Amino acid sequence: MRASPVPVLLVALAAAVPSLYAAPAPSEAATEATAGKAGVFVLGIDGVDPVILQRLADEGRMPNFARLAAEGTFQKLGTSNPPQSPVAWSNFVTGMNPGGHGIYDFIHRDPKTYTAISSATPPPSGDEATTLDLFGYTLPLWGGDTIVNNRSGKPFWDYLHDAGVETEVYRIPGNFPPTPSGALTLSGMGTDDLRALNGKYAWYTDVLVPNSTSLKAEFRSVRVEDEDEDGIGDTVRDVLLGPPDAMRTYPKGDPTHYLTAPLTVEIDPEDDVAWIHCGDSQAVVREGEWTDWMEVTFEIMPYMPVTGIVRFYAKELRPQFKLYASPLNFSAAAPVTAITTPDDDAAVALFDELGHFYTQGMPEETNALKDGLFDEDDFVKQVGLVHEDGYRMLDLALERFGRGDMTFMYLSDIDLQCHMLWHLGDPKTPGAEVEHPAYRPEAAKKHGHDLEGFYEGIDRVLGHVRDTLPPDALLMVISDHGFQPFTRKVNLNAWLRDQGYLVMLPEGVRIAADGHGYERDTGEVVEGQHVWQPVDASAIGEPAQTGELHDVDWLRTRAYGLGFNGLYLNIEGREGHGIVKASEADGLVAEIMGKLEQIIDPKTNAKVVRRAFRSSDVYSGSRVAEAPDIVVGYDAGYCCSDTSTLGGTNRREIDDNKGGDFTGNHLMDPAVVPGILFCNRKLSTDGHDLTDVTASLLAHFGIPVPDDMVGKSFLD
Repeated sequence: MRASPVPVLLVALAAAVPSLYAAPAPSEAATEATAGKAGVFVLGIDGVDPVILQRLADEGRMPNFARLAAEGTFQKLGTSNPPQSPVAWSNFVTGMNPGGHGIYDFIHRDPKTYTAISSATPPPSGDEATTLDLFGYTLPLWGGDTIVNNRSGKPFWDYLHDAGVETEVYRIPGNFPPTPSGALTLSGMGTDDLRALNGKYAWYTDVLVPNSTSLKAEFRSVRVEDEDEDGIGDTVRDVLLGPPDAMRTYPKGDPTHYLTAPLTVEIDPEDDVAWIHCGDSQAVVREGEWTDWMEVTFEIMPYMPVTGIVRFYAKELRPQFKLYASPLNFSAAAPVTAITTPDDDAAVALFDELGHFYTQGMPEETNALKDGLFDEDDFVKQVGLVHEDGYRMLDLALERFGRGDMTFMYLSDIDLQCHMLWHLGDPKTPGAEVEHPAYRPEAAKKHGHDLEGFYEGIDRVLGHVRDTLPPDALLMVISDHGFQPFTRKVNLNAWLRDQGYLVMLPEGVRIAADGHGYERDTGEVVEGQHVWQPVDASAIGEPAQTGELHDVDWLRTRAYGLGFNGLYLNIEGREGHGIVKASEADGLVAEIMGKLEQIIDPKTNAKVVRRAFRSSDVYSGSRVAEAPDIVVGYDAGYCCSDTSTLGGTNRREIDDNKGGDFTGNHLMDPAVVPGILFCNRKLSTDGHDLTDVTASLLAHFGIPVPDDMVGKSFLD
């Protein structure tokens, strides 16, 4: 969805050049203004739901949260609209709503091409990369590979740093690449892997896997060879794919685009043990176990190494061979792209204290579970490794925290586990009569109470934090949203089609290159190219019922869905083939909103969309024009289907969610998935949201809340 974040030549050259950004040192006056203040420690735990937490506390299973609520404050915390993690955490980071910071969804679109793009980076500028071909290498000099953070607004940590507050922010979502800062920050959710593939794992196997090309894995078909000729297969030889080989000129059509490191697995002939050699690293692992992190170095060109880290999981060694390799993470010991501020030395310092740790933004291995190559046992085992990383980092943050400091620590202990395991045991309505459509009795016997166990885990974490913090520290525990079951999938584009707002192109027909009229595929192929001929609009045939975004007939489409909650009008002059006049837009938005709120699920007779929001009514700031025209607030139990999220259209408007993806979710009306706010102070008011937490951080240290922030302090 975007270009590689690893323009390695530029990285190497930058190491020899002084930084172009130097954060201002806090003035003596600023330092004196914050002196004597109690420190503030904010624990941000993604996805904690107030209803689940309250139930478990009432049952005596979360004593530390219950004690904090009794001594201080426990409230529901308003989330963002829509309640998506990159949106919500950006609200917290900036104190703005999406109209100010510009993050509206995981997925945005390029209005000129209708292309789905990541919200993390701006739409492509169209600038071509400038390169120099030299001795068989293509050297990037400028342009194409450069990425920037799409979030606008000054982060709260910069206000604090400028005021003289020692500020540390660990694994903050939505800050990759990190914006320049004098504060210590480590990027979190949104941080890419070294291959620029957003967390693509590798799967090595000698088993035929049907539809392997549709997996989210880098699928590697291997053979277990009998190299010592004793009649027992003992050796697998292959490669680990590294970052894009952006500097070498390949012959046209050569598929080799990645650097590689040799991978050899030697299997013990008698025991289920393997010796893994990858690059210059090696590890011994038993079947069903994980290796520790292994450093792997790839040489872009002579004397220009790039180092990443990988973990292997020996799913099965015999009689079948199944080996998992994690996405190639950045190494904090030698980051090839920025993951920390104020500079790379901050990452190296974290490595010196912690050793290697997950740097990929969403490290829980959900994709292997979705692909069916992991089962729940494998998934939960890997989640434990991620949590161990977080707890070691939390201990370091607590050790470094002192009077007058501000620290934010992000933990992912709840969110992705609720997404992936909800169907096996609903912690919000335990014992519910209606089972989730994806419910599996045998798996539920083992994992039906895992989510409650994860909640009990964060209670132990809270107890440790309270025991470690200075007595006068201000402690806040927040989550960005809560959770609900996700039982019915809504294809918004199918609904728009059935209502006449979206039209698909007939098969074999496309919009003409000049944007006026249509062309039909004649079936002839000349020099490898299909021959198309103009066809009159009245003769193009009946629209198709299904298809992808590129199959939409933009010359007859007035509205389309893209992203998890976004609906856009096909506005003339804004979209590439817009047909809706600006003067018609308000009326069309009102019409569609009214119909959305009247959708009834024929299976359950329940309302599907709790509320539809006109973006201009809920957003404010300099980037409102980039917002979807309508934000769809689904009711509890309903979410947009994956197909529709990427612009595709199914035959059916609503289907059972039978698994294979998220079975718990929060991409709904903000009112049905509030987060949590705990504070070890009594608060006199309630009804707060994430932007109020931001304002309160500034207010605690006597920093005026800027006019572009929408939040208000809840600290008296």
